[in-house]
Amino acid sequence: MTEIYESASDAYYVAFCDILGFASRVSNDFESTHEAYVALANSWSQQSNSEMVSVSMFSDSIILSCPVLPPLISAVRMLWFHALQKDFMIRGSIAKGKHWEKSQGRNLFVVSEALVRAVKIEQMVGVPAVVIADDVEIEDDLWVLCRFPVEGDPAPIHAGLLYFRDRVLVNPFNLMWGTSAANRARQLMEQSPNHKDKYLWFLSLHEAVSNHELLMPPDVSARLLAKGDLVKLGEGG
Repeated sequence: MTEIYESASDAYYVAFCDILGFASRVSNDFESTHEAYVALANSWSQQSNSEMVSVSMFSDSIILSCPVLPPLISAVRMLWFHALQKDFMIRGSIAKGKHWEKSQGRNLFVVSEALVRAVKIEQMVGVPAVVIADDVEIEDDLWVLCRFPVEGDPAPIHAGLLYFRDRVLVNPFNLMWGTSAANRARQLMEQSPNHKDKYLWFLSLHEAVSNHELLMPPDVSARLLAKGDLVKLGEGG
């Protein structure tokens, strides 16, 4: 194999996501879990994501990387969509740092400061959410983008990012999969009552989105209010 000499990027965003309860499902019912996992992989393979986003799936670990943040947020939202359709819920984190990866034939090589950070944060996330690391700078435009009401739909459901209970996280809901996602969470809670608290957190997030709550960090909403953008967000609501 040809030796590889490449420098690492110092401006990459990496999402590390974990499928909740996957090991237990594999141990208890390998065949049905394998079937659902293959369906997830197939649906994801047919998904049209930005060419800048790289995705790797290793059992219950899913790694997404991108040199810029918005396409990565969109990709994680679509991962949520496909995962929930297959009765999977995910937990994870997005971090920024130096990152290098190289695919050569059937081999994938990764050295990533961002991935190390994302894994550490994911281990501390106790709820089904993909959170953004505190040191990741988020432009105000990302908070405004897609939040304008469309044909009477609640604005937060269109947003890529939400702020809920002191966390900045990727919005797991979308217009096609809002109420259905909540119903799926209720079904999963009935099947796994030991994890009831996690599902109740998810349902509380859905309720906040459905109730048109602003779901922005206070400092961001203050800046947007000063610029007049929050007046726009309230129109038609």
